[in-house]
Formats: sequence, structure tokens, C-alpha cells
Amino acid sequence: MQSQRLAFLFVTVLVVTGIASSQGGKTPPSQTLDATSLPVPAEALLKDSRIWDQVPAHKVSLNRTPPLYDTDEPASLEIPVLDARVARTGDRVLVQMSWVDATQDSAVLAELPKTPPETRFLKLPTEANDRFFDAAAVMFPEKRGAIAPSLQMGDPEDPVQIYYWSAARGPMVMQAAGRGTTHRSGATFTVRSAYEKGRWTVVFELPELPAGTPLAFAVWNGSQKDRDGRKYFSVWQILK
Repeated sequence: MQSQRLAFLFVTVLVVTGIASSQGGKTPPSQTLDATSLPVPAEALLKDSRIWDQVPAHKVSLNRTPPLYDTDEPASLEIPVLDARVARTGDRVLVQMSWVDATQDSAVLAELPKTPPETRFLKLPTEANDRFFDAAAVMFPEKRGAIAPSLQMGDPEDPVQIYYWSAARGPMVMQAAGRGTTHRSGATFTVRSAYEKGRWTVVFELPELPAGTPLAFAVWNGSQKDRDGRKYFSVWQILK
């Protein structure tokens, strides 16, 4: 069930905006993201937020997913845009996502078990099951040089990786090759997050990504009971 629900992490633009695709279900790219090369180690960008002042911010529009369940409460477009900054340093790409959020929905929860839910002998109770938490993610094709896959979690020919961060669970790397295939890879990544004056700022450390790589962003607003596919999302942004 968890993997099926997470399959809605990114909803195809065909459903929400009616944009037609001309490449066999692939989503045509929309905007570009200029990456700034900096002569500093990745650790500096993770620790010193002032360095990011050297990197131009790109305004990325966010869409609201349609209701997934009949019981979903209406959700307004409280977060219409996010600021995205991209820096290259060494063999890493770092992405800073920043967006306005009136509430800080976070918690410290126990670490997730290493084994998949379907292989556990006993089901474990979910902590804080009446609460929802802020989160963000960056998605890109698993194959370097691939065209923009479907926003609906990629497809068998063009699988995707999702670098996902939660204000309750922290970072985890997910993989998918189409709707219903999303699963935790068991890998993690370095991330830094801060909530100040009604704004989240999260820095993701990604692997080296060549120019032309499409990136898509997602944000979950805990105060609106966002979870799984109930979220904000962007169309593909092309890395320069």
C-alpha cells in the first residue's frame, strides 16, 4: 500500500494542466535552471547559507494535485512558487529549495525499519498517525542523458530517482519506473534544512548531473494534510 500511494509522488501534467505529450507519454520540458560553478567544497554549501547569495534564484511555479480520495479535504494553493538555486562543485550538484510556509510541521520519529513492510512478520504501529509533516523532493531520470520521462514516476524505459526529504523522517533515495513501482532504495544522501521566519530552506546534495538533465520538484504542506500524492509539484526544469 505504501509503495502504491507513493506512486503518486509526481502526477503527470496531462492530468492537471492538459498539456499534450508528443513523445510516447513523455512530458515535454518547460523551463531551464542555470547552474553556477563555485570553487568551494560541497560541505561549505551545506554549512554556510551565505554562499548561496552568489547563486541566482529561479522562480519555479507549483501546481496542486487534484483530490486522490473522496474523503480528501479541499486544499488551496498556499504555496504557488518556490525559489530554486543550483550550484556545481567538484563532482556534485547541490540544489537549494526555499518556499514560504506559515507553519513548521516537523517531528522526530523513530527510524524506519530496514526491511520492506511486506516482508515483516509483525506490522508496526505508525507513530503520530494523526499528524502530517512538511517535505520536499527532487526527481530526475536515472539514466544520464535521458529525455524528460513521464512525471508520473517515470516509465520502464526511463526510470527515475527521487531524492526525498521529510521534516519527520529526514532524507531517503527512492526509485521508480512508472506508477505503482516506487520503492525505497535503502540509500540516503546529505541534506541540510532550516525553518526561519515562515520559510523552509532545504539543500539537497545530488550526484553529478550533466547539462540537459530534467529536474522536477515537489513540496508537501503538513498543515494541509499533504501526504503521498497530495502535494505541490512542478513540471520539468532543464538543468544548464
